[in-house]
Amino acid sequence: MNSRMRRITLFFRIHAYTAMILIFVVITIGVGIVTVRNSQDNVVINEVCTSNVRCCEDENGKYPDWIEIYNPTSRDIDLSGYIINDSADLKKEKYIVPQGTVLAAGSYYLFDPLFSLSSEGCTVNILDDRERYVDRVKIPRLKYDTTYGRLKDGSGEWGVKMPTPGYSNTDGEDIIPTISGSVNASYDSGFYSDEIELALYSSDYGRDIYYTTDGSDPVHNGTLYEDPIRIYDRSEEKNVYSAIPEVSLDYIENNDPLPSFPVDKCTVVRAVAKDHLGRYTDVSTHTYFIGFDEKKAYDNMAVVSVASDPEDLFSDGNGIMVLGDKYARYIEEGKPEEYEAAKANFASKGRQSERETYVQIFDEKHVPVLASSAGIRIKGKTSRWDVQKSFSVIFRRAYSGYSKNHFTLDGLDFDIHSFNLEKCGQDAKTKMKDAIMETCMRDTECVTMKMVPCCIFLDGEYFGFYWLTERLDNSFIASEYGVGKDNVIITSVFDIENGVEWWSDKLADRKSMIDYYAGNIIVSHENDWPGANYKVWRTIEDDGTKYGNAKWRPMIFDMNSSSLKTPDFDSFEYLMGFYPFMDMSLSEDNMFKEELVERIDEMVQNEFSQDRVLSLTDQFHDRIKDQMILDRMRYSDCSAEEAEEYFEEGVSSIRKFFRDRYDYLKIYEGKYLDGK
Repeated sequence: MNSRMRRITLFFRIHAYTAMILIFVVITIGVGIVTVRNSQDNVVINEVCTSNVRCCEDENGKYPDWIEIYNPTSRDIDLSGYIINDSADLKKEKYIVPQGTVLAAGSYYLFDPLFSLSSEGCTVNILDDRERYVDRVKIPRLKYDTTYGRLKDGSGEWGVKMPTPGYSNTDGEDIIPTISGSVNASYDSGFYSDEIELALYSSDYGRDIYYTTDGSDPVHNGTLYEDPIRIYDRSEEKNVYSAIPEVSLDYIENNDPLPSFPVDKCTVVRAVAKDHLGRYTDVSTHTYFIGFDEKKAYDNMAVVSVASDPEDLFSDGNGIMVLGDKYARYIEEGKPEEYEAAKANFASKGRQSERETYVQIFDEKHVPVLASSAGIRIKGKTSRWDVQKSFSVIFRRAYSGYSKNHFTLDGLDFDIHSFNLEKCGQDAKTKMKDAIMETCMRDTECVTMKMVPCCIFLDGEYFGFYWLTERLDNSFIASEYGVGKDNVIITSVFDIENGVEWWSDKLADRKSMIDYYAGNIIVSHENDWPGANYKVWRTIEDDGTKYGNAKWRPMIFDMNSSSLKTPDFDSFEYLMGFYPFMDMSLSEDNMFKEELVERIDEMVQNEFSQDRVLSLTDQFHDRIKDQMILDRMRYSDCSAEEAEEYFEEGVSSIRKFFRDRYDYLKIYEGKYLDGK
């Protein structure tokens, strides 16, 4: 090639390169002009929450996904007919801004889009009333109760933040987003006879690993992993969480003793991997029980390990297990009533009282059957103030990607959205009254729960004997009876607007009501029933199915404090004097009276036959005795001998009740059938 051709070629190369740069600049400026024009001339998407667990409650007490729109202009903008969606297809789900909605200059418009936003990532669009795109933003994968928002209202810079719904994004704390990956362990979670050397591995090469062994968050409290971790039986180590008195006034004001001996312990290893940009993976949790094959109390017993950041459980400001700061401030204002609503952290209810946890369940043979992130709450009414708490465990997509889990315990299949861990209220002596009632009533028309005996370890420390049960909520009813979850209503009998008329055949299922009263009369239920612990359910609309006929049906629960203890108790007289429904039914409705007594006699021969209930009592006794001794020692700081005597006394009382009760029932039945 001659020199002239080389100069021409070089000229075109230079100018072609320059032209490409100019084209790129023009395109970039053009895009910039569009972006700036939109941010100056119209509203913008300002903040998006795709997984609202408990950060923002709406006026209906629900926690929907939400979007915030901001008006960065100096003029008011009419949003009537604007469209917000997460798809290019306008025929799919979308939110249309109501007519008459005007967003003032510098103001925010916060709303529930009425369709679900994927926490794994999505694109949110705004279109005006002529279906022209106004703004669009791609939302990354978000952890629950965090948002993707502009770092400054209306600006072009975005980041993951703590929520600031309805006010400036600059007030929100920036969050480092999590990265994919996990920390794997050389041993699976489980039970081991001898101590082990645990090695940890990052699923992605080159990342540092940080871990804790006390349940705390390894991001903030972790130790850099360098060598294998010795995992051994920690049971003789000093109690930490079992030594916190602020969980109850019984410790603080009544001087009840904390356990003076070291409770049994497992080791909970929680770990994260960190990349070179300072970003962390989600927490991986591994739990180890060493030498428990030598501890008789755990034979044939399901074990539940609950791992939560101690800050979420025991801190004064945020801990759901303790009295907390609010109660301390209330004390300063004067001595409180013990059960004053919401004055203690553990008295708060609903989503605001829920904390993330990692729950692992090992069946009666100590085979792992569940390992999942979930939400945990304190459960109960006045029992929240007790030293030992009951818990609700709730599965959500926000925690684990699943809103339902399946596992098998004691041959029973649990396919559930949530479950309870029941300490059995006031039945401290035996913790078997609820289980007896639920078992005997299982084949009746009443709602009953599956129950499996288990023990709990909370952040590695033994927290007592419990029953794992199904949770009586809309999801349970929908699954159990084949009706729509949103078509279910559950309420207390005394909240029903129709008053005493609710029980009529038109409003209540007669057979299930007769079963319900027959069962409660047989076990001599009194005191806290029916004035409390009496709930019913129905479908809101008749869906044409057997159980979807919009008739009230009763639910069996909470029998622990006032049943199976007074064999000569006249349940008929008690109910007629206490409860208008029974008074009307037994005095005016002869058919109901006869049907009720007939059903009691049937149950005494079948569901509650003396042979069956005494055998059932013996089975439960043998199954839970060693755990009940351990539980009593843990919460009363007594000797094993004293704990065993306490348990045997309670079980003997139940046996005596069933041996004596049926003769008294015959006397009371005859009295009321004769109308005397």
